[in-house]
Amino acid sequence: MESTLFDRWSAIYDLPGFQEVTYRPVHDAVLARLAEVRPEVVLDIGCGTGHLTRRLAERFPDAEVIGVDLSAGMLGEASDRLAGSASLVRADALSLPFGAASADVAVCTESFHWYRDQRRTLAALATILRPGGRLVIASIAAVTDVGESAVRRWSSAGGQPVQARTPRRLRGLLIDAGFGVVHQRRVPRIGFAPWPVLTDARRP
Repeated sequence: MESTLFDRWSAIYDLPGFQEVTYRPVHDAVLARLAEVRPEVVLDIGCGTGHLTRRLAERFPDAEVIGVDLSAGMLGEASDRLAGSASLVRADALSLPFGAASADVAVCTESFHWYRDQRRTLAALATILRPGGRLVIASIAAVTDVGESAVRRWSSAGGQPVQARTPRRLRGLLIDAGFGVVHQRRVPRIGFAPWPVLTDARRP
């Protein structure tokens, strides 16, 4: 995933109202799925400007919370917001710098659809998560296979391919990577159709 687009986007990402309407409902849904979890290490993959990372650090004060993003611009904004409450790492989701069985929870909100090799990313996360670990993905998702193909073609023409997997296809990718899918639903938000899909998966 190229970082240039997101470096530019980081300057407007936190405009008043944008986060509340676009991302707050998704972050709320992710945190609700983790209500009973007591992790030691939490990874926020594609953390952007750190809104969810900060909330994860507040929710899990005894855990090591690490935000990961490829965009230096996004991480710069996140650093100001987090003020040392969580760590930040610049890395591509395809080459995450974490050892096997080193994390209890990984979340990935509104970035998975940008990843050019989703299978490889999920395989890496399956390795990084400890047995019983949780992976919660919230991602743009097409309603039909035809819609998924159309989004990919349209976005590829613009130079930044989007893989908006249908819920069924995303479940298939997770199962192929060794995860068990325990929950999946659309997350409502204002002005966006289709709504993103939240998928809660566990490593056996």
